[in-house]
Amino acid sequence: MDIDNGLKRALYQLLEEPSSSRPAFWTNIIISFLIVASAVMTTIETIPAFRSAESNRVWFHLESTMVALFTLEYLLRLFAHSDSLTMLKKFVFAPISIIDFISIVPFYIELIAQRDTTYEFRFTILRLFRLLRLFKTYKYSNTIIMTIEVMVVALRRSGDALSALFFFLVTCVVLFSTLLYFAERGTWDETLQAFVDPQGNPSDFDSIPAAFWFVLVTITTTGYGDMVPTTFIGKLVTFPAMMFGVLLIALPSIIVGRNFTIVWEAM
Repeated sequence: MDIDNGLKRALYQLLEEPSSSRPAFWTNIIISFLIVASAVMTTIETIPAFRSAESNRVWFHLESTMVALFTLEYLLRLFAHSDSLTMLKKFVFAPISIIDFISIVPFYIELIAQRDTTYEFRFTILRLFRLLRLFKTYKYSNTIIMTIEVMVVALRRSGDALSALFFFLVTCVVLFSTLLYFAERGTWDETLQAFVDPQGNPSDFDSIPAAFWFVLVTITTTGYGDMVPTTFIGKLVTFPAMMFGVLLIALPSIIVGRNFTIVWEAM
């Protein structure tokens, strides 16, 4: 990176080029550790056993310390990229920088608003995405770089096949949902103004879009069990949907895996 100012250049190498020196490497390791620690704190904080007046004060102080460190790091990186307007603009609108910004701003909004704003701003966990910067530490690791490149190329080569599979998936979801709707909707009840089953209960399959959920859950082999067909025709329609689900799981793995092997052997 061509930076005229000596201080900004040194700061840039310290924060953005972990392989440039030992201090830069350890700075990156410490920042990465803080990111992981922050994510762990955010996760543990939600456990009811750790929520009390006393523990909330502890979490607040820990969070304040983390945010202060991340804010300092963001401002230093902002300063390091301010050698030119173009460089500064590129930094501000970079995806990682945006994640940095929106992961620390809610804390200050909460301080100003004097209330819990986590319902409106649930971006703290986004800090975890900053670990993507760890790849800079391994920029000279040929194995890691080649693996990433091979995966990207394999996905690109699989694009047409995966697109066709997705189109087939959407078609099957609409088809099975339509068939299940007519098989499971029951009869119309004028009093309830809804379709009811033979027991008089409102039908879960009261529209084709409502049947989408059951078909998607079945095809992806998740099977929540919140909606189940009760008629013989409905069960008969569900059987091929379940079989299609097995193919849906297997085919993408085969397609991408085959292309991955081809690209890996070629490189």
